[in-house]
Amino acid sequence: MPTVRKLGEGYEPIVEDVDGRLVYSLPVDSSFVSVEFSFDIDQRDLDVLRSDPYRRAVLDSVAHTVLQRSMIRGNPTVGQEAFTELVSSVLHSTPAALQHYVAAINRDHHIRTAFYVEQTLARRGAGET
Repeated sequence: MPTVRKLGEGYEPIVEDVDGRLVYSLPVDSSFVSVEFSFDIDQRDLDVLRSDPYRRAVLDSVAHTVLQRSMIRGNPTVGQEAFTELVSSVLHSTPAALQHYVAAINRDHHIRTAFYVEQTLARRGAGET
């Protein structure tokens, strides 16, 4: 069965149907190293990614931040279970819980997620998928 792109284009996170599995993949750069991470997601996740540009942009930013840190020697890797928890926190939490989660990411990673989310939303435009 051929791989079918369901979401995303270019050098950004994408979702593909790979033999009946939905796979969220994203490139992560750290210094001169570039790695592509891929994790399974489910249809419910893809539905939110398609319908909520803000949460999609937050997931892109938070996933990149967390995965980039995992590339540093000595830091724990991010497995499927941890990624599934990250996706749940971003895509399926209440607005207040999402705000608290992003604040914790910002604090723990010394980043301002809102800056990257705003850039992503502006780049994609309101109606793009």
